[in-house]
Amino acid sequence: MNKGFTLIEVLFSLVILSIITIITTNILQSSLETERISTKRLEDARSLNSSSIVIKRDLRQIMNIPLRDFYGNFIEGSMVGDNLVKRVSFNTRIKTISDKSSPIKRIEYILKDDTFIRKQFYSGNPYSEEDFFDSELIEDVSDLNIGFMYNRQWHSKWPINKNTQKKIPELIRFEFETSGKTYTWIMEPNVDYEFQN
Repeated sequence: MNKGFTLIEVLFSLVILSIITIITTNILQSSLETERISTKRLEDARSLNSSSIVIKRDLRQIMNIPLRDFYGNFIEGSMVGDNLVKRVSFNTRIKTISDKSSPIKRIEYILKDDTFIRKQFYSGNPYSEEDFFDSELIEDVSDLNIGFMYNRQWHSKWPINKNTQKKIPELIRFEFETSGKTYTWIMEPNVDYEFQN
């Protein structure tokens, strides 16, 4: 008797080994793809969470003081926002390391090239339009809508009239779509709603 395998037995073993290898490779590829998708979703969630924290912090430390343009002239409002141009500007209190500079800084949120950007000027009344640093908060934003609540009604512009120029809206809403998902953030500024001279 010969001790060994026949050609048919070897070929059969190779076919079974090939099938096992193909199945294992497909399972591994599927697992890697699932891990990649999960990691991306987690990174997106972290980014959105960080962005919402920054916006909430700015709004909760908002200073209800009149804004000025880059020439020192008063702007009609202590907060200026317009859904049409996708922009919101206001002054907020930001802690600084130095006691020599004012903690009041101008903040501007703007949608530019499908990116939601936070601009922080170096003072509350900057003299130069270039006197800021910016942060990209959310990328690939589509369909951004900004709303301002006053007297239980949403408005697309702030201030809505002469009476609201010295007031801060009761709520601010940011609705946007990114990565195929729609988000709605409603935030409450933590401030007296009317500026007192």
